[in-house]
Amino acid sequence: MTESQPFFPTKQIEDDPFEKFPPSLLSKMTTIALRNLQEIEHPSPLKRGKDTVKRLLKRPGDASIQDPLFWPAGLLLLGLVETGNPEAQNSARTYLQRHLHAGGAHPRLLHLDDALAMGAGLRLLEKEEERIVAQRQETPQETSRLSAIPSRFSDLSSRREDFFSRREDFSSRRKDFSSLLHEGERFADILRKLPADAEGSLIYNPASGGDDIFADGCGMVSFFFSLLAACKGQDGSSYLSFAASQLTAFLQHGMDKRSGLPYHGYSLKKGAKQGIPGWSRAAGWLLMGYTEYLIACKKMNGRQSLPDEKLFLPYFQLLQSILNCQREDGALSWILCSSEGAVDTSGLSMLCYAIGRAEGEGLLAECPTLLPQQIFSLRHSLLPYIREDGLVTGSLSACEDFAVHRQIYGSFPWGQGAALAAISLSSKEESHHVREGK
Repeated sequence: MTESQPFFPTKQIEDDPFEKFPPSLLSKMTTIALRNLQEIEHPSPLKRGKDTVKRLLKRPGDASIQDPLFWPAGLLLLGLVETGNPEAQNSARTYLQRHLHAGGAHPRLLHLDDALAMGAGLRLLEKEEERIVAQRQETPQETSRLSAIPSRFSDLSSRREDFFSRREDFSSRRKDFSSLLHEGERFADILRKLPADAEGSLIYNPASGGDDIFADGCGMVSFFFSLLAACKGQDGSSYLSFAASQLTAFLQHGMDKRSGLPYHGYSLKKGAKQGIPGWSRAAGWLLMGYTEYLIACKKMNGRQSLPDEKLFLPYFQLLQSILNCQREDGALSWILCSSEGAVDTSGLSMLCYAIGRAEGEGLLAECPTLLPQQIFSLRHSLLPYIREDGLVTGSLSACEDFAVHRQIYGSFPWGQGAALAAISLSSKEESHHVREGK
């Protein structure tokens, strides 16, 4: 059996390639993401065995086996949520509720790495609220008109019953989704009590005894807290402030001054910036959290202008520094400042997602020096890595520690989820049908 070929040939870029992305291919990508999520939830005996051997050899195991809300699942959940497909979104919601034990007497213990999955749940809540608002716009007129329909007109009466049944369904769905907000508030309380460094930044792995701050943790935590703030509205100011504190500290201590790119992390105790500057996935984490923070600022202030210039201007400097690293083919290498390195499609997709969110919420209008062609070429560079069966290839394996990146590229859940999320933001066909997978 021969390996599937890339679906897209290399060609001249004329407009946004994500907008013309084939709905059938997006459906296949969604099916694979659902399958990946099932594999995380129910790991095979072989996978469990390999994990046991790694741990016996004192090598990092697969944290997803112990924690089904770990960040790979978070990226898959985010991808499913952003599709706009009701089936995929329902699968994401039930997965979250199953592993949160929402409403149960003994909710499961949550960890910092679960912040992305919790953020995906809040994105789902946002999208559901938007859907309900849109559907309710017709409610006052429809309620008055349909209530007056005599029951002897059977076809119209049937429409009336369908309408009121739909309203009851809205109420039921709203209750289901509101549990995600409750769990988000509970998780925020847990996070704020976790060990932090001298400036209040959450330590990524406190069990190590150090105070290492990772771009991963900063990005996920600020992503989650910003979404929670946006969902809570004016009652969410403390959540937004917490997100700002994490971002401000990383911008102060974790950036490379010459390139303007993030290191993987830093330590105040050691007085050191750590890891490789410009690792694409670290930049992806940071930009995702940073983007969501500015979006929340706009939503909560109810105006176009952004109030916090201390964080507003550095955002566009970071974005420009990232895009300045684009190669001739429009892509970004796994180390951003290298011109010939391998492309990590997970980091590339995370950056595309963050930029897509910024574009969709009007943030990019504040940056006139950013050219659409830069974004189009960046998006186009991802397409050759998507096979005709919907599998996303070219993702770098999991990082084991600062600057420990085994150069293994292939198909991983984080690449599949991030690419699905990024493309779904721009795709003109949001409610694509999910193909039955085997």
